[in-house]
Amino acid sequence: MRPETPGQPRPHPAEAPAAQQGDTAQRPTGPQAGEPRPRPYNRVITSDAKTREGLFKTHRIGSRLYFEIPRSELGKEMLLVTRAARVPVNLGYGGQQMGPSRVLRWERREHRVLLRTVEYVTVADSTTPIYQAVRNSNNDVVVAGFNVEAYGPDSAAVIDVTRLYTAPPPELGPGTRFRTQPDANRSFIERVLAFPENVEVEATLTYPAPPPTAAQAQAPSPFAPTVSGTASLLMHWSMVKLPERPMMPRLADKRIGFFSIQQLDYGRPEQRAQQRRYIVRWRLEKKDPTAAVSEPVKPIVYYVDPATPDWLKPFIKRGIEAWQPAFEAAGFRRAIVAADPPTPEQDPDWAPEDARHSVVRWFPSTIENATGPNVHDPRTGEILESDIYMYHNIMNLQRSWYFTQVGHLDLRARMWPVPDSLMGRLVEFVVAHEVGHTL
Repeated sequence: MRPETPGQPRPHPAEAPAAQQGDTAQRPTGPQAGEPRPRPYNRVITSDAKTREGLFKTHRIGSRLYFEIPRSELGKEMLLVTRAARVPVNLGYGGQQMGPSRVLRWERREHRVLLRTVEYVTVADSTTPIYQAVRNSNNDVVVAGFNVEAYGPDSAAVIDVTRLYTAPPPELGPGTRFRTQPDANRSFIERVLAFPENVEVEATLTYPAPPPTAAQAQAPSPFAPTVSGTASLLMHWSMVKLPERPMMPRLADKRIGFFSIQQLDYGRPEQRAQQRRYIVRWRLEKKDPTAAVSEPVKPIVYYVDPATPDWLKPFIKRGIEAWQPAFEAAGFRRAIVAADPPTPEQDPDWAPEDARHSVVRWFPSTIENATGPNVHDPRTGEILESDIYMYHNIMNLQRSWYFTQVGHLDLRARMWPVPDSLMGRLVEFVVAHEVGHTL
């Protein structure tokens, strides 16, 4: 029996067999019968289209958004990361991730394109007899379906994805905190960008205030889990192609402090289904495999949020790069670096919400905390990017800690406010701590 390779993507058919391809198509919520056939390409993608080349071609025509998906990308697994770029008061902070990342796969059936979610909670080696039983108990969910509006010159399917973003299904939207659907008159596409490995879409979604329930009418609670008033959010979706060569996963060991992913594996030879944990880590590979110390092929780059107070930026950079000696001891020179993001004049397409970029975010919040989440490949645990969340009042917590711990030794701890030079060092410590959570 060949052992399972946990990072191996499961095979999926990209298209239905040719014999099944017929003359039906489906709108996102319409019936299958009696629907329009694809039209000539130039009747759909007109001269008014604003087109971007990338993983998919994207076309904006008025308020509509079309994807042109080449055959080569059908069946490929992609990761969708959903963030709120802007939010109303008391609904989080612009830049926060909204809900879990999801693996998606585009599939064409006849004159329709389906969007499925893919799970890696239960797995088995595809060469084992039980593999098909595991697949049958882990069917990929269809979250959206689209008519093929036209075919491109290379048989790429053109679909209208406007409502995928202006009225997203629950799996792809901002979570369960809203009890209504977005108002179509107040929801619209804002920005679309296409790159070789990803597609970025921003849309304003306006959720109208839901009618109060009987319980809310009698005793409204300030701790209600859903939003009670009308809310407009600028949502940002990053659809990133997952590595075609999955990283070799590494088994977790509870004696070593790594975060991990978990898979229930039915394909092992231990005569039982077994929970297996793999550490979450970056893919670092030496440029020169023969050198004792080498720069990596792809270093870990953390950008410093432009919203960060200017006087703190040098300290944040030092906190990021404080990990360089540890990586050098492991054989990597300049494995982790801090950088300023490009200005709008230098790169108008750069966005901190883009899931290719790791950013130390600075949030206007009275929360006295900081966190270090990451986005990773659920197949293997490979970290794809990480955002450090620094809440503004972390400085107050650091001042209190420093006063409590060394106030009797350091006169600066008794000053109000403490000198910027001291607070900068305290923030540097927090950044180094949070970056450590992501390594």
